[in-house]
Amino acid sequence: MTTDQHADRPLLDPRDAITELARLSFDNTSMEAMLQRIAELAKQIIPGVAEASVTLIANDKADTAAYTGRLARDLDETQYGRGYGPCLEAAVGEEIREITDARTEARWPGYARIAVERGSLSSLSAPVPIREGLHGGLNLYAVEAGAFDDAREVATTFASYAAVAVHNMHLYESTRELAQNLDIAMRTRAVIEQAKGILMSQRRCDATEAFTLLAAASQRSNRKLRDIAQAIVDGVTGQDSRQN
Repeated sequence: MTTDQHADRPLLDPRDAITELARLSFDNTSMEAMLQRIAELAKQIIPGVAEASVTLIANDKADTAAYTGRLARDLDETQYGRGYGPCLEAAVGEEIREITDARTEARWPGYARIAVERGSLSSLSAPVPIREGLHGGLNLYAVEAGAFDDAREVATTFASYAAVAVHNMHLYESTRELAQNLDIAMRTRAVIEQAKGILMSQRRCDATEAFTLLAAASQRSNRKLRDIAQAIVDGVTGQDSRQN
């Protein structure tokens, strides 16, 4: 796609994009889908953007979680491979990083040379903070130099709204996972207590001895304690059903 084609592309009103992010249903949207939509909206609302991507960094490992085209993905991965670049610094340092002209860029000369070869003369990376230990960044790549001179404010404003949406999605997913884990833990404890009661009745032993029997059976069979307990409960309830 040429520079003229990018210039002629109709742009979405930034207010509509922000409204769309605010209306996304957490119940029906995954984090992956939200990040992909953020990349797509960035390309649709910010003048000069050829391709966009979202970088996530966890445990010092960077990954492109969403992208609109190969140019963005390839330039992201070029930075990951070298261990430096504007998208990495923006995500971790939580500051805007911009290349106005890759042909004269002195901060990341090795990366800038590759960007020129791939056809990207300018870029802007904005932080998308998520939580401690998990960093994000919105990366915008343009084919012409100085593409974001008049679009820097729109880009940074949209990135800040995207950060709120991603942070809220992360909180929602974490809360849902915690609730699921608590439910599993409660059900596991209940079935273990049932199995202990059965063993106490059958073996004429106390609760400690019953649990020791369960643990020993788990080790011998290399099965989870909950599965051993469930088998004991199912065996007794199955007998009761047949007798009835």
